[in-house]
Amino acid sequence: MTTVHRLLDEAFAGVPQSPEVADLKEEMRAGLLDRAAELEASGLSADDAARRAVAELGDVGALVAEVSGASAGRRGAADPAPDTAPDPVADEGSPAWAVAERLRALHHVRPRPSFVVSVTLAALVAAGAVAALALVLAGVLALTGTAATFGLSALAAIAAGWIVGSSLRQETTRNHPVPAGRAAGYGTATALAVAGGGVVTTSLLDADLDAGAAWPLGGAVLLVLGALALTWLGVTQTNRTKAWAREAARAHHGDDRFSQDPAAAARFGMYTAVIWVMAFVVTAVLGVVWTWRWSWLTLVAAWAVTMLLLAQMLFGKDTQR
Repeated sequence: MTTVHRLLDEAFAGVPQSPEVADLKEEMRAGLLDRAAELEASGLSADDAARRAVAELGDVGALVAEVSGASAGRRGAADPAPDTAPDPVADEGSPAWAVAERLRALHHVRPRPSFVVSVTLAALVAAGAVAALALVLAGVLALTGTAATFGLSALAAIAAGWIVGSSLRQETTRNHPVPAGRAAGYGTATALAVAGGGVVTTSLLDADLDAGAAWPLGGAVLLVLGALALTWLGVTQTNRTKAWAREAARAHHGDDRFSQDPAAAARFGMYTAVIWVMAFVVTAVLGVVWTWRWSWLTLVAAWAVTMLLLAQMLFGKDTQR
């Protein structure tokens, strides 16, 4: 695919470099490589496929000018007026993939540095807490006191809640940020679910821990409350996809049912979540009251049910077709 890189470098020759132009170039490179691979698989040579992919992309200079804002400074008397200037996106004859790629580049949103740093630190804290808890359960690390052991679960839960809440507050290229209250709700529900799962797992697997019956029961309550809150938030969530992304999605017609029927895809996601949550709960219960040797078969059954559900919802009778 050296031809794609060479042609792209030639298209950007003489263009003033900036972070926005660099991001645009890399996004174009990824799209051109994918398109050239498709054309090459259809029987074209590598050079012909690369040239056709670049030609389908359209006027690169106009797109660069739009992204960098340089078109306003270079517009003179001989240039077309702003209301009659050609649209760098809606070129006639451009394929859908090229239009979508150019739209994504035009609306690209760079993540805030503070968000990246905070999420990275929270992920490190969560990973460290989970690793320490695993060492405690394996008997490698010794912690004194029930509160210290369960404190690791709380630390991981707080970090996970922060990651979810702050991520939803971040504006992305395709999505608007979630309102602060709802994002905080997602983060709190995630923290409750993670904390409950950690408390239940630690209480059941650590034989040396004098947790009594209150801790696993309380953990189960937290887990159920978190799951219910996440379900309610997901069901009541409005569409936060940006207008340009919705237009691009409508222009692209997928062949599978989930692409054509988003409601069916949402139902499948909720059904799958219920199946696997119940599978893990039943596995834990069977392991405690019966034996851990065969309790894992519940997970195999859940996988089989998920595959059958997927086949039914993808290829079953669809009255909308």
